[in-house]
Amino acid sequence: MLGIDAVPVEVETDIAHGLPSYTVVGLPGSAVRESDDRIRAAVRNSGLPFPGRKVTVNLAPADLRKDGSLLDLPIALSVLSAEGVLPGEALAGWVIAGELSLDGTVRPIRGALSQAILARSLNVPGVITPFDNGDEARLVPGIRVVAVRSLREAAAALTGEEPPGDRAEADPVDGPSKEPGATAPERAPDLSDVVGQPMARRALEIAAAGCHAMLLVGPPGCGKTMLAERLPGILPDLTASEALDATRIYGASGEPPWPRPLLRRPFRAPHPSITAAGLLGGGSPPRPGEISFAHCGVLFLDEFSEFRAEVREALRQPVESGEIRLSRSGHRYRFPCRFLLLAATNPCPCGNAGHPRKVCRCSPPLLDRFSRKFSGPLLDRIDLAVSVLPVAVEAWSCEGRGESSAAVRRRVDACRAVQESRYTGRISRTNGTVRSGTADLLRELTPEAAAFLTRAAERLSLSGRAIGKACRVARTIADLADERRAGLPHVAEALQYRLSGFG
Repeated sequence: MLGIDAVPVEVETDIAHGLPSYTVVGLPGSAVRESDDRIRAAVRNSGLPFPGRKVTVNLAPADLRKDGSLLDLPIALSVLSAEGVLPGEALAGWVIAGELSLDGTVRPIRGALSQAILARSLNVPGVITPFDNGDEARLVPGIRVVAVRSLREAAAALTGEEPPGDRAEADPVDGPSKEPGATAPERAPDLSDVVGQPMARRALEIAAAGCHAMLLVGPPGCGKTMLAERLPGILPDLTASEALDATRIYGASGEPPWPRPLLRRPFRAPHPSITAAGLLGGGSPPRPGEISFAHCGVLFLDEFSEFRAEVREALRQPVESGEIRLSRSGHRYRFPCRFLLLAATNPCPCGNAGHPRKVCRCSPPLLDRFSRKFSGPLLDRIDLAVSVLPVAVEAWSCEGRGESSAAVRRRVDACRAVQESRYTGRISRTNGTVRSGTADLLRELTPEAAAFLTRAAERLSLSGRAIGKACRVARTIADLADERRAGLPHVAEALQYRLSGFG
């Protein structure tokens, strides 16, 4: 595994006369070098013969370092093939990976989905993978997946025998939820629990419909976190391609729900003490960061002002590009990170600025230092900024509940369907993420809406990016209203969200 991508490694075994020995060449890592006793015990405890001669295993390409224990199973099968126990020609039709226990049991591995994708790209018809990784690997259509529990079952698959239970598991399924005994993913908290906050609820719906970055600004305890936790409940279900992309990241990193497929959109809420490497990705070897774990889901940054300056500013590029690229030791790693950014912050250090009943006691220099935490380029990339104020005490005792997540989600699904048809053939299919120039976005507005936005941009000194963001939000508002073109009311509402928040 290099990042989240699987790289093919060919295992060759030579058995020669001489004193019994076991040597692995081809730049093996420590886990591969230590596989000698593990593989030898697994083969013998499986009732299969291990050669008592000089065994040399080569891992090609020789200039690529091989780390991890997923080569245990292919090495063991290669040794058995060289010994004549298994037919050598049968190995050519499989991509094989698995870690062996001393008793021959095959343990789950990281990156089973990436290996199934690799098999499809190499036109290899089948994959032999650990039993626990079977559902993950079956997400790739057109590939036969044999999920084995032991080394003997893997050997049986190569000799043409059907491993126990493989018939049912090899049958194609419509999705991971079809597994016997599987339960539907738990739904997110319902939006009907939120009392008041009509403007924030409306902005949350727009953000979900068009995948727009959003900032909530308000005093402590006014419901910012409560609103954020209900955003996943109004997002559409994962599509097949999105489930494939997101599960690939989690499977390659060993992050729960690994080794099972991802069934719902991720919601990641890292602590403000996180480092830039933890958020963006890094380490040795590089692994995905929180922005990649939020791919196809929500990245919630609570207490946004408390994050380190370099961490906040590092979001500027991946928010727009949808991917992060890292270069380490001659290798380049690409981690997808197309997420919906949702941030929340207090309006000032004491949190009382704008509070209807409390007084802000922050000095002007303190307020100035606080506002400098949010640079202009960073705020320019946030589509929606909403002020959230405390709800009156008597409102909590009212019997009337707000609109449910299910009702809002139906409108969001309809809006996403309009965008899917509009952006057919593009990588990004939402108004907030699709690549379009500002001039093209302005031409999509009605003439009076474009003229109004031009006047507002001149008066408010909006940048070209801010003008484009306003056009995108207006387009989403029009889609929610089932309007063909964004008009003056839609642009006015879009500008309201840019003006009502922090900064």
